[in-house]
Amino acid sequence: MKKNILYLLVPLLIFSCSQKEKPNDKLNGSDILLKSIEVHDPNQNWDSAELNIHIQEPRIKNPFRYSEVRLNISNGKFELIRNRENNVSKHTIDKNGLSKVYFNDSEQIEKKYIEKYRLNPKMNDRYRKFYKMLIGLPMSLKSPTIKGFEEVGIETYNGAECYMVPVTLNEEMFSKNWILYIAKSTFKFKGMEIVFPGDDTKGERLFFDGEFIIDEMTIPRIRHWYEYSNNDYSGTDIIIKQLE
Repeated sequence: MKKNILYLLVPLLIFSCSQKEKPNDKLNGSDILLKSIEVHDPNQNWDSAELNIHIQEPRIKNPFRYSEVRLNISNGKFELIRNRENNVSKHTIDKNGLSKVYFNDSEQIEKKYIEKYRLNPKMNDRYRKFYKMLIGLPMSLKSPTIKGFEEVGIETYNGAECYMVPVTLNEEMFSKNWILYIAKSTFKFKGMEIVFPGDDTKGERLFFDGEFIIDEMTIPRIRHWYEYSNNDYSGTDIIIKQLE
């Protein structure tokens, strides 16, 4: 009888061992991204999140750029208010998808300003996609954003030993080819590269710094932008505060 019990236990033990989590050095790109999402959004709040934030966005040619962004992830409602030198533009998309642009609180905008500041309402969806994708990293990379993963590598990036996870996006954001850098020890998102295979003269390299808590999610507070080709600094995005 004891032998029979032992024979029954052995397959159970083998089965339970086979269900153990993969060791970190055996993880593929999808595994690594999912673990990073779990770290940044442990309560799975992304799909119902409301991102209402004030951002400082200095650029080499525009060092005093500030934006207020309001984005409802579930219904797509979006608002971007940005200073344009001594003027202010407001870009809106309502929950029904209607886009509008205001310039100094007016929908009547002179052609010269439309061209100079790209105030065509058709641009609003591009603004929405940009802020949703960049602010929401890594949660914004959930399926079906990514078309495929390539072979994972290990590389030091932004001062940490990172998984290097090349991905192909379904829809282009600057490029369809991104390389994600996720800390090997913590699975926190450390930065990324936007690349153009076969053309090293194009692309961006981003380094993330600090943390900001919103809707119980942890997102990078600072994004530093550099040219991929020569590492020249091009700008920074800094989350200043959450808006009411």
